[in-house]
Amino acid sequence: MSWFDIKGLNSRETTAARQGEAGAVRADQRARNTAQTGDVARDDTVELSGLAEFIRTTASKLAAQPAVDENRVRDIRNAIASGEYQIDSQRVARKLIEADNL
Repeated sequence: MSWFDIKGLNSRETTAARQGEAGAVRADQRARNTAQTGDVARDDTVELSGLAEFIRTTASKLAAQPAVDENRVRDIRNAIASGEYQIDSQRVARKLIEADNL
């Protein structure tokens, strides 16, 4: 048993378990190419899924926005101070229920 065996499984078998059979075949091909040439495989790449790219882009856009909309806060403060601010209890209740269902 060599140093990369895990509970009797060699690295190819553990790779197959993690990546599925196609991943194991690719890993096996890379291992053979490396063994034949003595070079490290140079075709390793990272690909982001569409969702991962969307999350990255959205996170960047959110990071560029201020955490608080100062104009909105000012408007609400003024409305409260003048007695013009009305609380819609039905809307508050709906939003609480929606948040609870997440």
